[in-house]
Amino acid sequence: MLTIYRASAGAGKTHKLTGEYLLLLFSQPGAYKRILAVTFTNKATDEMKGRIVEELYNLASGHKSDYVDMLSEAYKMDEEQVRSQAKKILITILHDYSAFNISTIDKFFQQTMRAFTREIGLQGGYGIEMDQDLVLSEAVDRLLADLENPENKELLGWMLRFAEDKIEGGGEWNLRRDIMSLGSEVFKESYKAFSDELLSDIKDKKALEDYKTSLFKIIKSVEKEVRDIASEAKEIMNRYSLLPTDFKGGSRSPMCLFDKWAKGEMKPPTATFAGLEDNASAYTTKTTPEDKKSAIMSAFSVGLNDCVKRMVARFDNLTHYYTANEIVRYYYTLGILADISRNIAEYREEKNVMLIADTTELLSKVIDGSNAPFIYEKTGTRIDNYMIDEFQDTSGMQWRNFRPLVEESVSNNRDNLIVGDVKQSIYRFRNSDWKLLDEQVAKDFADDVVREETLKDNWRSCRNIVSFNNSFFTAAPFLLQDLYNNNIETSSLSDEEKALYNTRLMSAYKKSYQRVPAPFRNKDGHVRVEFVQSDDNGDWKEKVLERLPEHLEKLQDNGFELRDIAILVRTNMEGAAVAEALMAYKNSHPENSYKYDIISDDALFVSRSFVIRFMMQMLRHINNPGDDACRRIALFSYRIVSSHWERTDFTDIELEELQRISLLPLYEMVESVYRLFMPYFPVNEQVFVQAFLDMVAEYSGKESADLSRFIKWWDERGYRKTIATPDAQNAIRIMTVHKSKGLGFKAVIVPFCDWEIDHKPTKPVVLWCHPKEAPFNNLHLVPVRYGQVLAGTIFASDYFKEKLHAYIDNLNTLYVAFTRSKEELIVMAPMPKKPGEAPSSISGLLWNVLDCHIPDTAEGEKLEDINVFFDKEKALFEIGDWWKTSQKTGSSEMKELPIRPVCSVSSDSRLHLRLHGKGFFFNDERRKHGTLMHEILSAVRTSADIERAVEYYRLSGVISGEESGELIARLHKLLEKTEVASWYDGEAKVLNEVEILAGKGLSKRPDRVMIYPDKVVIVDYKFGEKEEKKYHTQVRNYIKLIHKMGYQNVEAYIWYVELDKIEKVKET
Repeated sequence: MLTIYRASAGAGKTHKLTGEYLLLLFSQPGAYKRILAVTFTNKATDEMKGRIVEELYNLASGHKSDYVDMLSEAYKMDEEQVRSQAKKILITILHDYSAFNISTIDKFFQQTMRAFTREIGLQGGYGIEMDQDLVLSEAVDRLLADLENPENKELLGWMLRFAEDKIEGGGEWNLRRDIMSLGSEVFKESYKAFSDELLSDIKDKKALEDYKTSLFKIIKSVEKEVRDIASEAKEIMNRYSLLPTDFKGGSRSPMCLFDKWAKGEMKPPTATFAGLEDNASAYTTKTTPEDKKSAIMSAFSVGLNDCVKRMVARFDNLTHYYTANEIVRYYYTLGILADISRNIAEYREEKNVMLIADTTELLSKVIDGSNAPFIYEKTGTRIDNYMIDEFQDTSGMQWRNFRPLVEESVSNNRDNLIVGDVKQSIYRFRNSDWKLLDEQVAKDFADDVVREETLKDNWRSCRNIVSFNNSFFTAAPFLLQDLYNNNIETSSLSDEEKALYNTRLMSAYKKSYQRVPAPFRNKDGHVRVEFVQSDDNGDWKEKVLERLPEHLEKLQDNGFELRDIAILVRTNMEGAAVAEALMAYKNSHPENSYKYDIISDDALFVSRSFVIRFMMQMLRHINNPGDDACRRIALFSYRIVSSHWERTDFTDIELEELQRISLLPLYEMVESVYRLFMPYFPVNEQVFVQAFLDMVAEYSGKESADLSRFIKWWDERGYRKTIATPDAQNAIRIMTVHKSKGLGFKAVIVPFCDWEIDHKPTKPVVLWCHPKEAPFNNLHLVPVRYGQVLAGTIFASDYFKEKLHAYIDNLNTLYVAFTRSKEELIVMAPMPKKPGEAPSSISGLLWNVLDCHIPDTAEGEKLEDINVFFDKEKALFEIGDWWKTSQKTGSSEMKELPIRPVCSVSSDSRLHLRLHGKGFFFNDERRKHGTLMHEILSAVRTSADIERAVEYYRLSGVISGEESGELIARLHKLLEKTEVASWYDGEAKVLNEVEILAGKGLSKRPDRVMIYPDKVVIVDYKFGEKEEKKYHTQVRNYIKLIHKMGYQNVEAYIWYVELDKIEKVKET
């Protein structure tokens, strides 16, 4: 049996899941090993494990438990027997905790994937790459580097088209970031499902070119036909000496359109123009002069009317034209994405890693068509019962991977469980698909093995909050459905296709009504919705931020602790704005007895600390000391952080120290910058400094210790990192709506309740469509840009499907925000520009719902007519009074500990490990020394490089600090010799240890080659104490190879360093 629980917010889903799991646990000894419960986050997994263990402990220890009666009835046990059995189960699980099979869906797939390593072409010890942005960044870097190759001419053309498209669209010019954004498409399931076929299509260059040619042929043919009809109409008007302004409408006459069409414009005919068909009276007015009227009637009769009819008919049938246009418009992205996919595949192979984002796709391909016994045989495990939590967050591929396992369990009459809520599906950007829960699962199984149950009671919120949400989320889907249907009516969809969509949105919310259980009926609660007027600059958010402290003070007056309050925002940037506003208000009102302490993983960006900004500017300056702009910005940041506004440059001591710091590895470099300027840093910035140092340490260990790469990483992704904060702290939570899902708070404030109902036009959305009509179906998959124009193409169904998803995504986000509240819900939104009109944003929808009459549901469920609580004059909705909370969640006194400066010790004062393994296989110290000198000189281009080269080996533990000083002194003395000084003065292009191909797979590697405008100089170092003839032969081979490269004047020398002798090598 497969049981599907539909659990709205606060419906006691966790309580129900725990009970069902306990029932299965008691069914047989060791049952926990054969039950798989999956959810979607590590936090949810830990919570579920903790809840089950806690309930087993309550049962085993004689504490109160809600499950005693249920278990007694199910297994015909008395209470003592239930508790005794629970104790046995608990002890068994605790002694075999690794087999306690509750995990994330990704972890389960990873475990399964390990059994199919050979099938997916990975080596046994492959790693898992969690950061797909990092891999994508690497792939994009490779793509951009490949543009220099002559064979990538076509890719270069695609990139130029991409750049042109951004410029034409008025987009910001940041090509790499835009390609990164486009590249994220390769991780979408809609792309992955057909990526192999698409890559195959693109490999056939001729077919691809033919496809593009056929599209342009359609476009040019239609445009030529339109121009021809317009030219014919103009010729008729000229024949009768008529101008478009002579017709009815004058300068606004619809006949003016013929001029535009003749010039190649493809503007659709207006309704007025269409009304000219076979309607001679619509061409003139009563005031039209008789001679003009006569000429117009003659023109009408001899062909003008026919031109009008043909033009209207032509524009009534432009489906293929618009389709071809939309494919061509985004066609070039196929090549870019194919190249990104190829680079990602190469990265995976080189690193022997698998992206966490690829797990589901690869597993789907491996087990496609396989049955459960085969999968169990490969994995070596067997599961009897499956429980899937938060099923609305499941993707199509994930369900296809899971389905054969659930089918096998159901076929053996075992119990399985799915829990979810369509209204809380807000993770579509992670490929989740709410339609699976809404309809697909029921279709995948026979009716007699599926049981559906809706959990009706709300155990979270007070009566007024539940009543408000019942009414709002019954009416809002109806209003959005009407808005959606208005768009469908004018589309190219067939009547059958329209029928699929015209109630779809309402059906997703058909079971949104919740009951108020007895314990909550006497708790009223309070809902307040404020509509805020914009200021003179059109900014309403500043007014909201000004009101926030007042609401927080009111809540504190009514007994709410700071930890009881959550401020929910749509984006991290909004959260940061709230955090900054509250911190600024707190600092400017030190005498205020109220508290405004906040915690937020989303809002406390490390990059918002001015100390971290200063440190990053110093790192940029160190990385590029010759860049005057970097130096000036660093100096300006220095003035801000030090308050030394009179300073025009860094001190000599600081400059000297910065020069030394520039030689250090990344982490030591960053810490040294901090230590150098630490006296200027305020104490309250230390938490940001510590977080930043942790980030640098993690990056150095995981990626690279290269400063340039770190700066690049910071600019692309690092700046978005936030400070993790403890949950137990008594402070206001600021978080995104997405992070709040699954949580509940006594008081919830939604300060910026306004986002688009549809996709933002400024953020292009790519749809991956499967053309079904010729000639468009010559490609398996094509990308088109989401927009109203698609309603007139063969992709109209894809367009309206995406529009439906967008509407539901944005309504679901509002549902999640409004259902987090237990006692207080405070919402602030901008005043709609045109209240009552069809809404384009959530604020308009909010106004329209509050302003409409709401009848009871079709099932007879009683709904509050909430419009009686809406004062349109004050732009204020309020149901209930400000609620005085009766329960204290803990002491309001918060113990503050002083923050001490981060302790930093100079790298020279730290313990260093001496690497005696260096040169282990050499049997004498002299040879070791010679090898070391050779390596150091290979890193020296000019004399200025000596310190940096030696410092590397000191920091690596190869030499001591004392030895490094001796080496530096000796190298300077050697390079200052008259015979060699010119080799290290920076005048030549230097190639150290660069291979020269010698043919037949062989190569030679001179120690040093210097290329001057008039000659090439070769130097080969020797650190032995003997001169040998074979060295001359070796160097002559170098000379020959250089000659073959086209250089005529070549000098070569052997430098016997220990013998203090330089020999010039003759060519013969």
